[in-house]
Amino acid sequence: MKLKLTPLNIVSALSMMAVGGLIAKKEWILGTENHEFKNPLIALCILFFFVSILCDQIFRKFIPSLARLWMTQLMLILLTVLFILVLKISVFG
Repeated sequence: MKLKLTPLNIVSALSMMAVGGLIAKKEWILGTENHEFKNPLIALCILFFFVSILCDQIFRKFIPSLARLWMTQLMLILLTVLFILVLKISVFG
């Protein structure tokens, strides 16, 4: 079995670290006054973990070159972050 380190692997590891931090200590991410967002944020991080693992496997199947795989996954992450920022600015002002 050949292991490859990819950007989506790194993102999925960070999302699991965030879930562990949210479960272990509430103030780690949210601060002391925002405890009502804890459970939805944990669910969102777990969902993000599974989606990133699935996308990583799909990209690995269709893109054999490691350099192209990194570029494609980095573009996906960048576009996702930009989409979230635009959505946050336009909806939540």
